[in-house]
Amino acid sequence: MSLVYGVKIKNIEASTLLEYNLGLRKYYSYKNAMFTNSLFCDYIKENGLKIKNSSTRDIICLEFNFGTRSYEDEITHLDKMIDNETDEEKKEFYKSLRETAEQNKDKYVKLSKEQVREKFYKDGIDVTYESMNKDGIVTKSETLHYKMLYRSTGKAKKGSCMFIVDRLYKKAINYLRMGIQLPDKNAQIVEISAYAPLTSSTIVDKIHIDPSQILVIKDIDSFFKTNVVSIETNERRECIAKQIQDYELKNTMFDGQGLIDESIFPKWANGYVLLRHHFCKMACFRTDIQQFFKDYFGNNYDTAVVTDMWGNEYKAKDVKLITTENAMKFLKFNVSYDYWSKWVRANGSMFGIVKTAHESKLGDVQRMSYQMVNALDMNIMPQVVEKSVDYIEQLKSDDDVFLDYLKKNANFFNDYEPLYELVKQDREFLRCEYFRERKYAIIKNYVDDFKRGKIIQNADNLVIVGSPYAMLLASVGENVEKDNTFENHDDCIECFTNRFGNGEHLAEFRSPFNSCGNLGVLYNNKSSPVWNKYFYNFGNLVIAINMQHTDFQSRNNGSDQDLIKWVSVQKCA
Repeated sequence: MSLVYGVKIKNIEASTLLEYNLGLRKYYSYKNAMFTNSLFCDYIKENGLKIKNSSTRDIICLEFNFGTRSYEDEITHLDKMIDNETDEEKKEFYKSLRETAEQNKDKYVKLSKEQVREKFYKDGIDVTYESMNKDGIVTKSETLHYKMLYRSTGKAKKGSCMFIVDRLYKKAINYLRMGIQLPDKNAQIVEISAYAPLTSSTIVDKIHIDPSQILVIKDIDSFFKTNVVSIETNERRECIAKQIQDYELKNTMFDGQGLIDESIFPKWANGYVLLRHHFCKMACFRTDIQQFFKDYFGNNYDTAVVTDMWGNEYKAKDVKLITTENAMKFLKFNVSYDYWSKWVRANGSMFGIVKTAHESKLGDVQRMSYQMVNALDMNIMPQVVEKSVDYIEQLKSDDDVFLDYLKKNANFFNDYEPLYELVKQDREFLRCEYFRERKYAIIKNYVDDFKRGKIIQNADNLVIVGSPYAMLLASVGENVEKDNTFENHDDCIECFTNRFGNGEHLAEFRSPFNSCGNLGVLYNNKSSPVWNKYFYNFGNLVIAINMQHTDFQSRNNGSDQDLIKWVSVQKCA
């Protein structure tokens, strides 16, 4: 696995940049940021990105946190600052700002942050870079014009996005959009804005998978009838709870997930890898695909063929990855698989690996959130808090348990590591007054967190894969109903995970936990030989869940698998 390198860029507050360009500010606000390693980063570095001392001016990130003030608002603001300031030097500074504002009265434009964003999206923006000598005199000035490139999915809530110098815009947008041209009318702006940036996702490594080794099958829906409470509005536009009998729910069984063969799975990864490429995203789970084909086809294995969703045939022995149509976002734009394959092969068929499973620093326990606690019945609280209460008592009475807590929770912002190292150097440090005071304060903070709902359980955050054996069966054209790894129950849903023991009942909470209904009971069924035969390297952080004739996805607000979806799973008390 490689480290996440990138190129240094500026992260600029858009409103201050606009005011600077209008002559209302002497400088614009910015922070140093990173254009992280990605497939797109590799491409643009090879196609004209100017880099000096690991930095570039060709790409900037803009944030839209504020709007701009009118002249009247600016004067009111500065007058308030002057009146409230007691430091004479600062007061004089604010007065000078007021004088500057008066001199530029006609330049002020009041815009909301949404209007600033719209303006930059449509018109782009100029950024001036100045070099000064030691006397503060400008010796060199360069102005670059930037165009909006993409709005990062990771920054979607904040509204920040990447802009690129116009010299590289056409190359960059053509690469990100895979050459797809949008029509003048009814253009799929929302969809292409969501999927074009996929190659810009930060990656930790790459993996070679030629499109000829990828088998794309159709997603399969499985239905389940149950009684539901539907929240609707009546004729007076009031919310009502309507009970419906035998309501039909749907699971999309393999929604965007993938199975990746043992032979190409990265040795450093754990259980699954999250992959990205042009208009393609999928969580791919470690599976012995070829062993399944050998068992299924028997003596005909060498010549056996499997068929994708378009009727194209592949030699079974060549297939290294099985995925579904929902992972292939280019299908939403009437683009063929062959067209997509050409773009994939243009970078040597190297897929970006975004992440894999990582062990929790808390070991075999996880903290519940207050939302999870609030969803439980008050009558079971003594059982829910039992482990936490016992642990608190151990922290108080057992020095080694407390030292272990310090070691596991040390970070840059606390003094846990030096406390631990001092005790390691001299055990008698445990008895000094300073250590006892710190121990009391640390345990008190832990108890306060406990009171706020941070309750520990024998639990973990596990990554979901839906009915993986049924997916193998579907890849050879078999009916998924032949999947006998799971059984259906009235009071629980079966699962398979190495994290817990066979036959254990588990409480599952959707992560993030959005409502009190996002929880259920799982039953860990490890009895099928299929698990040890084809999925023996899932590891401890993957959970396979029965998506066939269950309400799992509906109960958990559409828990698809094209992105990583977690459930916090804990052993039932």
